[in-house]
Amino acid sequence: MDRTRGHTGAGQTAGRIGRGVLAGLVSGAVLLITVSALAFRVSELSSVSMSPTLRPGDWVLVNRLIYRLRSPRRGDIVMFHFPQTGGREFVKRVIALPGDVVAERDGRLTVNGLVVHASRTRAAGGRAASTTTAALQRVPADRLYVLGDNWKTSLDSRFWGTVDERQVVGEAILICWSSGRHWWDVRWSRVGRRLE
Repeated sequence: MDRTRGHTGAGQTAGRIGRGVLAGLVSGAVLLITVSALAFRVSELSSVSMSPTLRPGDWVLVNRLIYRLRSPRRGDIVMFHFPQTGGREFVKRVIALPGDVVAERDGRLTVNGLVVHASRTRAAGGRAASTTTAALQRVPADRLYVLGDNWKTSLDSRFWGTVDERQVVGEAILICWSSGRHWWDVRWSRVGRRLE
């Protein structure tokens, strides 16, 4: 009789522990999903303005918390709302930061007097740009100068000006899916590629 009561009490204790562990796991999973939904976002690209880095049909993972921890840097690929287009989202590369001086002449872009490759933000061999530059522009405080990597076809800061940092959604960090014209045309070599 006592032995039966002992087994029943142990079973009830194990059941309570099991339910507690299950409740903890469910709560943890809900918390993880909530934090992930707030911190990250997935968006599909439909433009060629960031080719070859990003192509139409690429789905990118956007870190929405990073710029609460630090300011954008040159070279970051950012997603932002652009008010002149009704808040539509764009993805471009940050070329110049507040206080930088940008100029374009003869198809060459310079930042602070150094020639910048359109698809990268490093100076080309550290060479100083020609002293005859046109359309000098100092990037205002709290604004970013952005370009598409495919700068010959990109509509960007050269045409509609700088981007307000408050309009930046986050940094595009990873291609999480990529497909061609049809959903079954998966570009596996692009999936999982970190963006630089």
